Amino acid sequence: MSSIKTAVIGSGVIGRTLATRFAQAGHTVSFGARDPRKQELVDLADRIGARVTGIDDAIDSSDVIVWAIDGAAMADAIPAHGSRLDGKTVIDATNNIGATSLNSLDLIARYAPNAHLYRAFNSLGWENFADPRFGDTTGDLLYSGPTGSSQQAVEALVDATGLRPVRVGDNDKIKIVDDFVALWFTLAFERGMGRNLGFKILTR
Repeated sequence: MSSIKTAVIGSGVIGRTLATRFAQAGHTVSFGARDPRKQELVDLADRIGARVTGIDDAIDSSDVIVWAIDGAAMADAIPAHGSRLDGKTVIDATNNIGATSLNSLDLIARYAPNAHLYRAFNSLGWENFADPRFGDTTGDLLYSGPTGSSQQAVEALVDATGLRPVRVGDNDKIKIVDDFVALWFTLAFERGMGRNLGFKILTR
């Protein structure tokens, strides 16, 4: 697929890592930030060939929007910017830990009913996006969302990280994706397997 105009909203380690991988794969990346003058973010954008703008400008200039902010902040961010998402391909990569729902797809749909919504990039640590290799194989990334041209764009962005995209179904299967968040945290921390932990779906 040709270069995808992608906005990454969020400058934490997940957002920075995803933006870097997208840019390395040749996609056009805009960071959407509350403070686009933040020097650390400006320096990173310069290194990877991205640009830093306000959130509204990043959304307006992009076809795919990746939300990678703190999950709890979505309650304020989506009402403020959600109308601009209508008609866009929107990926919710946030996790609202401790809330009734980890994801914010219902909230996004309320403000952008014509957006193409996906749940992806939320079930693994940033280390998997920076380097998905485990010996002679690479990890998989489970995601949910509709089929069609928007799906192709989402899978191209997953491919950009080196992970293999595995669609579990439309967003009625979103709980499967979110359950992998709990599994990753349990294995990584409670079972002491560490953050360099990924998943691989095998078929015979």
